[in-house]
Amino acid sequence: MHLGDSLAQEALTTGSKTSVAIGPCGVIRLAITLPDGAVQHFECPPAGTIADWRATDLEAPGSGFTFNEPITETWGHALTLATRNSLT
Repeated sequence: MHLGDSLAQEALTTGSKTSVAIGPCGVIRLAITLPDGAVQHFECPPAGTIADWRATDLEAPGSGFTFNEPITETWGHALTLATRNSLT
């Protein structure tokens, strides 16, 4: 499993809260709060598909990481569903 998929799997299976924001140039930004309080971010271009998601920033108390890891279609589909659910 790729790092991006691992980050998506962890966030989607253990996360407790999601929020969606539209970033610069219409980029869709999904934030998922993890059990330890860290927030994992994922991004997709405005006209992107389920294959265009990427794992990006991890905001953690006292530290953080920046990723630019691709997400496969399987987890991209799940991120798209989480995004839609957060908007309703």
